[in-house]
Amino acid sequence: MLRKLMKYELMATGRVYLPLFAALIVISIVNRLLSYLNTNTPQVIGVVIAVVLIVGIFVLTLVLTLQRFRQNLLSNEGYLMMTLPTRTDWLILSKMFVSAIWIVASFIVATISIMIMAMVSFNFRSLSDGFRVVSEFLGVTQAQFTTYVIEFIVLFIISLFSGILLLYTCMSLSMLVNKRRGLFTFGAFIVVTTAMQIIGSILAAIIGAMNISLYFNTNSLDACGLSQLLIFILLGAEVIMCGAYYFVTRYMLKSRLNLQ
Repeated sequence: MLRKLMKYELMATGRVYLPLFAALIVISIVNRLLSYLNTNTPQVIGVVIAVVLIVGIFVLTLVLTLQRFRQNLLSNEGYLMMTLPTRTDWLILSKMFVSAIWIVASFIVATISIMIMAMVSFNFRSLSDGFRVVSEFLGVTQAQFTTYVIEFIVLFIISLFSGILLLYTCMSLSMLVNKRRGLFTFGAFIVVTTAMQIIGSILAAIIGAMNISLYFNTNSLDACGLSQLLIFILLGAEVIMCGAYYFVTRYMLKSRLNLQ
């Protein structure tokens, strides 16, 4: 059922994203062709349009992430969605996964667009050489550097899920009131993010003290080991936040549903 929900969600949102992606790529190609003609004014106009499209795509991604969740699950459409023969978990996860897919796709398309306009060629050999140079600069082996890259990708994905679920949580908490839900959602976002920043500051202080203590008292942990410890702590914190946001959203939809 999750696959079907994601399929229909991708189809509904793809009608908005795909034309914008295509327009951005076309404008980037046209702008690159104009660069061969040494015509400054059309080229500048093309760059401005491309930048506006890139910014617009990311703003639209945020807006659709909020709108699709609110419209489908927290408004009158929620009466229909909640009667579907599926679990609340699949409804939440389908929205989250599709939003994450479009966010990643937006980053990829924006990167391709910038590379086209900047006339940057890409090949895997250059990427491999770049990894080797960076690993030598950091003083780690290529295997260790590859491990770091994989860990940061995993951390990015979990952080992305955490950010999306944070928005869902704030919108779900707005069901506690009957009026001014948009204002309540914004207030909940400020409160939750402030609390997370305070907790993060405390955690950073603890990690800093832990690193210093381990550095001076343990000979078996080197800089690589300490960095791995830090990454695992960050991953654990993001997983915990994801779980907390998810269960709050799930509880509100299952037990405190108040549609408008």
